[in-house]
Amino acid sequence: MLLVLLVPPVGVALLGAARTRAQLNGVAAGAAVLSLAVVLLLIAQVLGQGPVAFASGLLYVDALSALVFLIVGLVGFSALLYSIDYMGRDGSPHPTPVPRLRRYYAFVLLFLLTMYLVLEADNLGLLWIALEATTLVSALLVAHYGTRRAQEASWKYLILCSAGLAFALFGTLLLYLASVRTLGASASGLDWTTLLAAAPRLDPGLVRLALIFLFVGYGTKAGLAPLHTWLPDAHSEAPTPVSALLSGALLNCAMYALIRIDALTRPLPGFDLNSALFLVFGLLSVFLAALFLYTQRDLKRLLAYSSVENMGIISLGLAFGGAIGVFGSLLQMLNHATTKAALFLLGGSLAVAAGTKDLEKIQGTLAALPATGLLLLVSGLAIAGVPPFSLFSSEFLIVSAGFSGGDPVAATLLLTALGLVFGGLLIQLLRVLLGAPHHPFGPPLRATVGLSLAVGVLVAFAVGLGLVLPDPLLLLLRAAARVVTG
Repeated sequence: MLLVLLVPPVGVALLGAARTRAQLNGVAAGAAVLSLAVVLLLIAQVLGQGPVAFASGLLYVDALSALVFLIVGLVGFSALLYSIDYMGRDGSPHPTPVPRLRRYYAFVLLFLLTMYLVLEADNLGLLWIALEATTLVSALLVAHYGTRRAQEASWKYLILCSAGLAFALFGTLLLYLASVRTLGASASGLDWTTLLAAAPRLDPGLVRLALIFLFVGYGTKAGLAPLHTWLPDAHSEAPTPVSALLSGALLNCAMYALIRIDALTRPLPGFDLNSALFLVFGLLSVFLAALFLYTQRDLKRLLAYSSVENMGIISLGLAFGGAIGVFGSLLQMLNHATTKAALFLLGGSLAVAAGTKDLEKIQGTLAALPATGLLLLVSGLAIAGVPPFSLFSSEFLIVSAGFSGGDPVAATLLLTALGLVFGGLLIQLLRVLLGAPHHPFGPPLRATVGLSLAVGVLVAFAVGLGLVLPDPLLLLLRAAARVVTG
């Protein structure tokens, strides 16, 4: 648990000592590999001996934390490796200057550190602090290019998410008040494990009020409509590896916070407000994103709205509840993170070769860049939920949970929205892949070992998890679902 928190700051210190581009890239590659290795060791420890705690329970990792650790670790690994080649060709004919590259890598590692801290925080106050820290660090990454649009997107992201997290802070204080009334003043009054044990005895009125504020706050960070307005701008203006981290890792960290709150309120007798909130915000997110997919002309904004849709699908699985709904939502988190991160990285390579993100100007990718086009086709079909790819299996489970859980109307609405999403994504995908290019493509990013590994790992998950769930991953998903359902 400590080592996974130590790798990023040690990497930042080594970046400070590095003097050449090759040294900076070496530190980034080493941090990527070591960070993922430690995350996998931590997951193995949780699978082998159950939840682990440190510092008198201040830090705590169970199966739910471990699952999101896997997501953040995989996306962080790929984003760092991809950055080695991408940051020299991100829309500029000249490589990124060494001081700027050092600053970029340092902020990416600090971003990973803040997300790791979110996942290790047992105390809900520390969880809030860590999520606020993710906002501050990632806002600097969104503004990396320093253009007017990037700065505007960064400020919009910072203001909206900070305002949302102010609501979450008030909800956290209300939850502490409910804890004090039941358990008395205690340093552990905001510990999730303590609150979970005392949940049936908490004041339902205070918990309901706290839940509304927490849902608005963390829902803003998770990109749930109508609180999502920061998301398309931030994803569009950030460097491509950062967009992959925002969509694949950060949104899931915010959803993880909502799931923690959901698990806490489930034991309360007659308590169904959380399901209603997940249902309303989930349906709104899916339908709004489905409609906006048809009108997008920027490649990264298209992928951003797809992320809003998938956060809505995850919310609906939690709303439907039951073992199938929760399991499907957790599997959807993993499937979406790996597939969407792969799409962002492939889209970045395509934008470098085409010299633009404008979908009206990108055509004929399959003919001009066969390898990139084929991987884009596979990943695009996967994100659209086409069988046998990974998202089909998790979406099938969530829809099944809706019909079997007594909410056929919402399940039917979800199916309708998924049909709209499929049509929108297919139209946009075919426009990019087929036809004759408006102008010759430039040279793509070099297919180095690092770049190939970064994209290949993610695409392998997008394809492979639709065919088979390896036993360790299945055990982890089941254990994570039990944390939520009890």
